[in-house]
Amino acid sequence: MIKSLRNQLVFALCVLVSIVGVVQGVSSYQLSKAGMSALLDLRLEQVAGRMRGGFADSLPAIPARGSQPEGDIVITIWKDDQVTPYRSTEPTLALPREAPAGFATRAVSGEEWRIYTLREPSMAIQVAQRSAVRHELAEERAVKTLWPMIVLVPLVWIAVLLVVRRSLRKLNRLGAQVQGIDVSHFQQLSTSGVPIEIRPFIDSINLMIERLAQSIESERKFISDAAHELRTPLTALQLQADNLQPHIAPGNQERFRELRSGITRSGGLIAQLLRLARADAVLQTDTLERVDVPAVVVNAVAEVLPIAMKRGIDIGADEMASAFVRAVEADVGIAVRNLVSNAIRYTPDDGKVDLSVQIRDGMVWIDVTDTGPGIAEELLPRVFDRFFRANTQIEGSGLGLSIVKAIASKYGGVASLRNRHDGRSGIVASIGFPSGS
Repeated sequence: MIKSLRNQLVFALCVLVSIVGVVQGVSSYQLSKAGMSALLDLRLEQVAGRMRGGFADSLPAIPARGSQPEGDIVITIWKDDQVTPYRSTEPTLALPREAPAGFATRAVSGEEWRIYTLREPSMAIQVAQRSAVRHELAEERAVKTLWPMIVLVPLVWIAVLLVVRRSLRKLNRLGAQVQGIDVSHFQQLSTSGVPIEIRPFIDSINLMIERLAQSIESERKFISDAAHELRTPLTALQLQADNLQPHIAPGNQERFRELRSGITRSGGLIAQLLRLARADAVLQTDTLERVDVPAVVVNAVAEVLPIAMKRGIDIGADEMASAFVRAVEADVGIAVRNLVSNAIRYTPDDGKVDLSVQIRDGMVWIDVTDTGPGIAEELLPRVFDRFFRANTQIEGSGLGLSIVKAIASKYGGVASLRNRHDGRSGIVASIGFPSGS
């Protein structure tokens, strides 16, 4: 079954053109044969008329037998008082004298002949032509009428393909626009130049995009408002806990530390929710700047370096190509910090984390490679889902990679995560931005 609309249209139109071409060709063929037959009959009738006007005596009285070519017509003239023909271009051919006036098809000497008989008071004029010769002439002329159709039908096929492809080019552009729609790009489809039949469909898609954008914006606003509202009481709670610490009995210090750790985790989750809300926000083009990517990477490493040194993790740089992107520097910094923080969190003590900045295929790629345990292959498609944690034994909010993905999509970039395949365990986390240099 043909799934493509373009293929269906091309196939249907080509079949229709082919059917019309065949019908037209057969019709032209038959009409040509009929016309040629009528023309040959007219020729026999005209020759007979000439013989009636006195040309009969110009024929030889005793022509050479069998000297006439097969393709020529045969003329026989009878006088009423003679048993044998008065004149004949082929004496060996005995045309039926009793044939009725007008046209008749008779078998003579084992061949089929087309005979025209013109009767006068004192004579009968018969003009005959072999039916085989007539058929051959008619076939030859009729076949020639098929050549234009044989040439035109394939040309029409090509024209149909080009016209359909051109007509659907707008749909292809609309399809590309639809594929580019995500949570950070809700641009409605253009209806300029769209065929009238497709306009309702495009309007429905635009209405759906508008509703989806409103829904996502409501969700984003709720997350942002909730995070802001929760941050204030958590901050106050943190201050109260700090003030209360000197008054906690020694036996309750462990429980108090767990309480403070819970407050800290909640504060971290609130901060991640705020970052996620900012990452999902619509991009304002007037805020874009030329960001020095290696400098952002160095700053991100400097922030996590104390934690890495405390655990003996070696952070190094494989390659730091000079690269720039058009973005908000804070967004790029958050994405890189989240990747590096994840790498340090999942890398065991005395492990290694390597960073690199490369330019590939017009994209600036930031790769973070660790020596952690890696991730099960069946879980890799879910690592960018919000609140998903591949390893629940390690502390985290499950939002870090979601923020990275949101920031990458916001700038038309790509975020990916894969296991290492160089003989060592670990993860290669990458984020790519369109080059702005």
